Amino acid sequence: MPSILRKYLTTVTLGMLLGAAMLMRAADCHGGLDAGQLTGQKVAVVVYPQSPDADRYVKTAQSRIESILADNDITALDRQKVEELKDVFSTLDDPGAFVTAEDFVENAEKFDMAALAAIYLHVAVVPGLADYFTASAHADLRFIGESDARVTALSVPPMGAPGRPPSDGLTQNSAAINAVQRAVDEACAKLGLENLDPATPRSVRLELQGPLDAPAMPLEPRPEENSSTLAAFAQLEKQAWRGEKVSSTVLAPAGALGAVAGYIIDTDFRRRPPRLYGSRIHLIDTREKREIQVLECFGVEKKRAGEAGSREIQDCMFVSSWRYLAAVSGGKLFFWDTERGRLMADPWLKRPVKKPRLGLARGNGGLLLVVDAGRHKAAYRIVRAGQ
Repeated sequence: MPSILRKYLTTVTLGMLLGAAMLMRAADCHGGLDAGQLTGQKVAVVVYPQSPDADRYVKTAQSRIESILADNDITALDRQKVEELKDVFSTLDDPGAFVTAEDFVENAEKFDMAALAAIYLHVAVVPGLADYFTASAHADLRFIGESDARVTALSVPPMGAPGRPPSDGLTQNSAAINAVQRAVDEACAKLGLENLDPATPRSVRLELQGPLDAPAMPLEPRPEENSSTLAAFAQLEKQAWRGEKVSSTVLAPAGALGAVAGYIIDTDFRRRPPRLYGSRIHLIDTREKREIQVLECFGVEKKRAGEAGSREIQDCMFVSSWRYLAAVSGGKLFFWDTERGRLMADPWLKRPVKKPRLGLARGNGGLLLVVDAGRHKAAYRIVRAGQ
């Protein structure tokens, strides 16, 4: 994970330990828990914070899984008894602690519980791109049986990759709470538990303010991201009188995502004008080597009155991570939320430009997206929508 992404993402790590040997065998065979076998029984939920900030979210994680258990007609052990259980199983605060079958059976009978869920929680909160906070989560699940103490592990893919966005929030708490709830939801889904009200990833919408005078300070270093090999995975138009050529390619610094900008030329000499132009961006999953989404920039149609500059995408750049993509044509700037396929801003440039290059700079007002066309530069401040 690159340093920029680490600055803007938080990590919420949850490990779960849940038991009864019969239920573990069901998980091995079917990839999940047969929750019906726990109906009407009690499960102890124990949360162990693994970082100083995690203390604030212990109750969030505990309440979330207790609520999901209740949705499945499974009773959570009283929290007072859970505290007593922590004293009995004093080694459980270590995720790798060994628990014998005899110890588990003895205490399961003492506390009248059918299973144990231990959650190991790590939380940290940092600022996002523009006056908000963002959080990611990861869950590791471990199961222990009351008869033979055999451990079965399941894993939930980490957040912060395409298809699994981090959680945004206007406050530290709102971002972290949403990430914790999502991680617990995903862990419970792995266990086969039904969730009547799953948490969805919260997002903050961004926009561009400008154009502003470009800052005198230099642009931030931009790695060599272009990769012509990405074009092989884009579904480009190839017809007799309508073709699409690659005008720019870029790799995301994280998330296994790439972008291929295509410039479409449609020719019909019976039409006036005989040639129409358009452009789009193909998002590529670099692991699976396939196109996953298309972002339309210009439709293949006549230019609008007053429209200046080429419609060809001259440069594109991922901003911070894979979640945000900027692109510039000869007359227009685009700013996309790639996770949701949402165009957040598309201002026209003050004047048409040739061979513009995108970059980032830090100004007094925050992060700036800069269009550098040599003698002419323009900056746009990335802000939270509504500011």
